[in-house]
Amino acid sequence: MIQTAKLIEAGNVELQDRGEIIEQFGTTILVVADGAGGRSGGAEAAQKVIDMVRGNVARLITMDPLACSQLLEEIDREIAADPVAGETTAVIVVVAGDVIVGASVGDSEAWLIGAGSYERLTENQIRKPFLGSGRVNVVSFRKEFREGTLLLGTDGLFKYTGAERICEVVRASDARGAARALVELVRLPSGNLQDDVAVILANG
Repeated sequence: MIQTAKLIEAGNVELQDRGEIIEQFGTTILVVADGAGGRSGGAEAAQKVIDMVRGNVARLITMDPLACSQLLEEIDREIAADPVAGETTAVIVVVAGDVIVGASVGDSEAWLIGAGSYERLTENQIRKPFLGSGRVNVVSFRKEFREGTLLLGTDGLFKYTGAERICEVVRASDARGAARALVELVRLPSGNLQDDVAVILANG
């Protein structure tokens, strides 16, 4: 079983980031979502991502990247039809054995960090339109996962520090310690955060 950790902290009055770790049948599903700021319903949209992933575990554990993409497209339509929910980013990653599959929309990210290098699994994702627009462009991925650390995070992490520092922190600790250290990495001297931050780590 891989070691996982999750940490979510608010940088705004209303926490709009969400994250979830689901472990079933030897498979681990990781998901982060970041409700779009500056408009209403972001938190509701992000929560709908989590709820619909929970409700579709059986599809995701087939380890088919297409299943991840199709689910995000369905979530997009569900959010668009919801009069309360706004828009959100999302990254879904499914890990089983030495394989990673996933899909994403927006500017939340998934990285695979090794001893001497890292790879942005979501590098080719399309930032906008977000989930909830009813017209998303989902990008999926598949990757071998023999060693290293899988990092999922919202832009409250990636906007305010660099790749070198992120990798140093992840390599220096276990999943739980790295999750806390990553949030501290972007904390202001005042103790506040510039944005909500959600991080999930899984050590292979």
